Amino acid sequence: MSKLQLTLKIDRIVPVRDFTEGSILKQLVYFTVPMLLANLLQALYSVVDAIWVGRLIGHEAFAAVSTTIPMIFLLVSAIIGLAMATNILVGQAFGSKNMKYLSKVLTNSFISTGFLCIVISIVGIIFSKPLLSLLNTPDDIKPMSNIFLTVTLSGLIFTFMYNWFSGVLRGLGDAKTPLYLLLVSTTLNIIIVPILIIGPGPIPKMGVAGSALGTIISNAIMIVVSYFLVLRKHALLNIRQWDFAIDWGIIKKIFTIGIPISLQMIVISLGGVLMVSLANGFGSLVTAAYGIGMQLDNLAFMPIMAIGMSVSSMVAQNLGALKYDRVKKIMELSFVLSFACAAFFFLLIFGFPRFIASIFTKEPAVIMLTVQYIKIVSFSYFLFSGIMVLQGVVRGSGDTTIMLIFSIITMILVRFSLGYFLSKYTSLNETGLWLAIPISAFIGLLLHYWYYRSDRWKKRIVPHH
Repeated sequence: MSKLQLTLKIDRIVPVRDFTEGSILKQLVYFTVPMLLANLLQALYSVVDAIWVGRLIGHEAFAAVSTTIPMIFLLVSAIIGLAMATNILVGQAFGSKNMKYLSKVLTNSFISTGFLCIVISIVGIIFSKPLLSLLNTPDDIKPMSNIFLTVTLSGLIFTFMYNWFSGVLRGLGDAKTPLYLLLVSTTLNIIIVPILIIGPGPIPKMGVAGSALGTIISNAIMIVVSYFLVLRKHALLNIRQWDFAIDWGIIKKIFTIGIPISLQMIVISLGGVLMVSLANGFGSLVTAAYGIGMQLDNLAFMPIMAIGMSVSSMVAQNLGALKYDRVKKIMELSFVLSFACAAFFFLLIFGFPRFIASIFTKEPAVIMLTVQYIKIVSFSYFLFSGIMVLQGVVRGSGDTTIMLIFSIITMILVRFSLGYFLSKYTSLNETGLWLAIPISAFIGLLLHYWYYRSDRWKKRIVPHH
């Protein structure tokens, strides 16, 4: 066992990995494969829920749930952003071998992010109806949308705990443990959700509320399992052994890095909300088709995003150790893997659009609209594969503000504005919404590549040991 492992008191149950030494390709595969599987599981989580809702309740319920997805993402963006900031700080502290600073990051990130989660849950539940009205949610699905949103937000604390825990472990180079925990949660979700939706025997029929509640129950069980099997056995992560001394300098750094990430996610979510609002203007059939399209996009993007997240963790460690040549090699190898994933999902989804759409719904009009969406949007998978890798490199440095600026340009100034114009002022109608997506992705790729070439992101943000 190395001196670093002894210093961290790492238990075998949490296998950390130092990315500053050894074969980059081997480490990239080692770290990315569990991340790919974890993100595919998360996509499956959402897709299975959507299938249960669409098949067991109907396309109105599917549209109701689809309408809330961007809003839920909007509300949890702040939590995820701070968790990602924790991942960056943990990675750089681990790479620089500054274990004392690492311990302080864990304590202060847990306190600050947990408090924010509670506030967001309360505010979101109180203002759920006004938020849905802002989305221009059709009246026939608004009650179901409100039920799904409020139930989901009531269990937000479990989402926070998983994201924080996963961010910390990935910063330490462990992508396997989050995967195992997510596998537990996904398996439970597949079993519990249809039971609560249908309500067999003495179990009450809960409809869309059952879908949300089933997810909460699955996440809660996962957190309990993670505590007894991992957290309490790990000296570094055992909350009962922490010194809860507030370090405002670290909290400031967490928010300095995390707020731009959160705002970037909010901008992305807001762009999605605005696009849903435009889709809602064409009726529930178009909304349902757009919802299916988003589910398929999420499925395709999850492995690509996993690669970007892997890049972020690996780059953070190597920047902490000031190893810039390894950062470049990580980026180059990640491009190849990301492009291959994009090609796989493009061939799968573009090749069988009608069959895939029919999995989600039996409504012929919705299937036709979904096929139209796929034929246009699926080409953007290749563009996003490059964007995610470049974002991972820059994010790993802690330089997150520029990513926010690029998201504002691509999601609001280009995608929404162009989608609004094409759908409202041309004969394209909803097709104009679909066309705006690949166009904005192309512009986004150009911006990210320009900033990567500028080398302005090359820096370390944690004190060296």
